[in-house]
Amino acid sequence: MIDLPPQAGTEELIAMARPPYADGFFPLGAGWTAVFWAVAGIVSAAILIYNSPRMRRRREAFNCLKSARRAFFDTGDVSGLAARVSVLLRRAALHRFGRTRTAGLTGRDWTDFLQDTGARLNEEDVFLLENQAFAPSDAENDLRRGRHFLVSARKWLEKNL
Repeated sequence: MIDLPPQAGTEELIAMARPPYADGFFPLGAGWTAVFWAVAGIVSAAILIYNSPRMRRRREAFNCLKSARRAFFDTGDVSGLAARVSVLLRRAALHRFGRTRTAGLTGRDWTDFLQDTGARLNEEDVFLLENQAFAPSDAENDLRRGRHFLVSARKWLEKNL
Protein backbone atom coordinates (compact mmCIF):
# COMPACT_ATOMS: atom_id res chain seq x y z
CA MET A 1 0.00 0.00 0.00
CA ILE A 2 0.99 3.58 -0.59
CA ASP A 3 1.28 5.82 2.42
CA LEU A 4 -0.51 9.08 1.74
CA PRO A 5 0.62 12.24 3.45
CA PRO A 6 -2.05 13.51 5.84
CA GLN A 7 -2.41 16.95 4.22
CA ALA A 8 -2.16 15.88 0.52
CA GLY A 9 -3.93 18.08 -1.97
CA THR A 10 -5.43 17.03 -5.29
CA GLU A 11 -2.37 17.99 -7.34
CA GLU A 12 -0.05 16.07 -5.04
CA LEU A 13 -2.22 12.96 -5.25
CA ILE A 14 -2.30 13.17 -9.07
CA ALA A 15 1.51 13.67 -9.16
CA MET A 16 1.97 10.52 -7.07
CA ALA A 17 -0.21 8.46 -9.42
CA ARG A 18 1.30 9.82 -12.66
CA PRO A 19 4.57 8.27 -13.98
CA PRO A 20 7.62 10.52 -13.70
CA TYR A 21 7.71 11.01 -17.49
CA ALA A 22 4.22 11.71 -18.64
CA ASP A 23 5.01 11.21 -22.36
CA GLY A 24 7.25 8.16 -21.89
CA PHE A 25 10.03 7.87 -24.44
CA PHE A 26 8.13 9.02 -27.50
CA PRO A 27 8.01 11.46 -29.11
CA LEU A 28 11.76 11.81 -28.96
CA GLY A 29 13.45 15.15 -28.94
CA ALA A 30 15.08 16.41 -32.13
CA GLY A 31 18.58 15.28 -31.07
CA TRP A 32 17.50 11.74 -30.24
CA THR A 33 15.54 11.50 -33.49
CA ALA A 34 18.70 12.41 -35.42
CA VAL A 35 20.70 9.80 -33.49
CA PHE A 36 18.04 7.16 -34.14
CA TRP A 37 18.02 7.80 -37.91
CA ALA A 38 21.83 7.91 -38.07
CA VAL A 39 22.09 4.51 -36.34
CA ALA A 40 19.33 3.11 -38.55
CA GLY A 41 21.19 4.35 -41.65
CA ILE A 42 24.50 2.84 -40.53
CA VAL A 43 22.85 -0.52 -39.78
CA SER A 44 21.07 -0.49 -43.15
CA ALA A 45 24.30 0.32 -44.99
CA ALA A 46 26.14 -2.47 -43.17
CA ILE A 47 23.42 -4.98 -44.10
CA LEU A 48 23.49 -3.86 -47.75
CA ILE A 49 27.29 -4.11 -47.91
CA TYR A 50 27.30 -7.52 -46.22
CA ASN A 51 24.73 -8.87 -48.69
CA SER A 52 26.25 -7.25 -51.79
CA PRO A 53 27.28 -9.61 -54.63
CA ARG A 54 30.95 -8.69 -54.24
CA MET A 55 31.07 -9.55 -50.55
CA ARG A 56 29.08 -12.73 -51.14
CA ARG A 57 31.65 -13.80 -53.77
CA ARG A 58 34.48 -13.08 -51.34
CA ARG A 59 32.84 -15.14 -48.60
CA GLU A 60 32.25 -18.05 -50.98
CA ALA A 61 35.84 -17.94 -52.26
CA PHE A 62 37.31 -17.86 -48.76
CA ASN A 63 34.99 -20.67 -47.66
CA CYS A 64 36.23 -22.78 -50.60
CA LEU A 65 39.82 -21.97 -49.65
CA LYS A 66 39.08 -22.86 -46.03
CA SER A 67 37.58 -26.22 -47.03
CA ALA A 68 40.59 -26.96 -49.27
CA ARG A 69 42.89 -26.08 -46.37
CA ARG A 70 40.95 -28.32 -43.99
CA ALA A 71 41.02 -31.23 -46.46
CA PHE A 72 44.75 -30.72 -47.01
CA PHE A 73 45.57 -30.79 -43.31
CA ASP A 74 43.33 -33.83 -42.80
CA THR A 75 44.77 -35.91 -45.65
CA GLY A 76 48.11 -34.27 -46.48
CA ASP A 77 47.30 -34.59 -50.19
CA VAL A 78 49.31 -31.87 -51.95
CA SER A 79 47.91 -32.76 -55.38
CA GLY A 80 44.35 -32.41 -54.14
CA LEU A 81 45.18 -29.06 -52.56
CA ALA A 82 46.82 -27.81 -55.76
CA ALA A 83 43.83 -28.93 -57.83
CA ARG A 84 41.25 -27.28 -55.56
CA VAL A 85 43.15 -24.03 -55.19
CA SER A 86 43.95 -23.91 -58.91
CA VAL A 87 40.25 -24.13 -59.77
CA LEU A 88 39.44 -21.47 -57.18
CA LEU A 89 42.12 -19.09 -58.47
CA ARG A 90 40.95 -19.68 -62.06
CA ARG A 91 37.34 -18.87 -61.16
CA ALA A 92 38.37 -15.72 -59.28
CA ALA A 93 40.62 -14.59 -62.15
CA LEU A 94 37.88 -15.17 -64.72
CA HIS A 95 35.53 -13.04 -62.72
CA ARG A 96 38.02 -10.30 -61.87
CA PHE A 97 39.98 -9.99 -65.12
CA GLY A 98 37.53 -11.29 -67.70
CA ARG A 99 37.42 -14.24 -70.02
CA THR A 100 39.52 -12.77 -72.82
CA ARG A 101 42.49 -12.10 -70.57
CA THR A 102 42.53 -15.31 -68.52
CA ALA A 103 40.70 -18.16 -70.28
CA GLY A 104 43.55 -19.25 -72.54
CA LEU A 105 46.32 -19.17 -69.95
CA THR A 106 47.95 -22.46 -69.01
CA GLY A 107 51.21 -23.64 -67.48
CA ARG A 108 53.92 -21.01 -67.20
CA ASP A 109 51.66 -18.30 -68.69
CA TRP A 110 49.10 -18.92 -65.94
CA THR A 111 51.65 -18.68 -63.12
CA ASP A 112 53.23 -15.60 -64.73
CA PHE A 113 49.78 -14.01 -64.88
CA LEU A 114 49.19 -14.77 -61.20
CA GLN A 115 52.56 -13.26 -60.29
CA ASP A 116 51.86 -10.18 -62.42
CA THR A 117 48.56 -9.66 -60.62
CA GLY A 118 50.05 -9.86 -57.15
CA ALA A 119 50.65 -13.50 -56.19
CA ARG A 120 53.88 -14.11 -54.34
CA LEU A 121 54.61 -17.62 -55.58
CA ASN A 122 57.89 -19.33 -54.89
CA GLU A 123 59.38 -22.12 -57.04
CA GLU A 124 57.52 -24.81 -55.10
CA ASP A 125 54.17 -23.03 -55.59
CA VAL A 126 54.81 -22.65 -59.32
CA PHE A 127 55.59 -26.38 -59.52
CA LEU A 128 52.39 -27.20 -57.65
CA LEU A 129 50.26 -25.09 -59.98
CA GLU A 130 51.93 -26.20 -63.21
CA ASN A 131 52.41 -29.91 -62.57
CA GLN A 132 51.04 -31.20 -59.30
CA ALA A 133 47.49 -29.87 -59.73
CA PHE A 134 46.81 -32.38 -62.49
CA ALA A 135 48.88 -35.27 -61.15
CA PRO A 136 47.43 -38.24 -59.30
CA SER A 137 47.47 -38.04 -55.52
CA ASP A 138 50.73 -39.02 -53.93
CA ALA A 139 51.02 -40.90 -50.68
CA GLU A 140 53.46 -38.53 -49.00
CA ASN A 141 52.15 -36.27 -46.27
CA ASP A 142 54.41 -33.27 -46.72
CA LEU A 143 52.49 -30.41 -45.11
CA ARG A 144 55.39 -28.03 -45.60
CA ARG A 145 54.86 -27.98 -49.38
CA GLY A 146 51.30 -26.71 -49.16
CA ARG A 147 51.50 -24.15 -46.38
CA HIS A 148 53.20 -21.40 -48.39
CA PHE A 149 50.91 -22.17 -51.32
CA LEU A 150 47.84 -21.64 -49.12
CA VAL A 151 49.20 -18.34 -47.80
CA SER A 152 50.03 -17.14 -51.32
CA ALA A 153 46.58 -18.08 -52.63
CA ARG A 154 44.85 -16.34 -49.72
CA LYS A 155 46.82 -13.14 -50.20
CA TRP A 156 46.11 -13.16 -53.95
CA LEU A 157 42.39 -13.63 -53.29
CA GLU A 158 42.38 -10.84 -50.71
CA LYS A 159 44.03 -8.49 -53.19
CA ASN A 160 41.94 -9.37 -56.25
CA LEU A 161 38.46 -10.07 -54.96
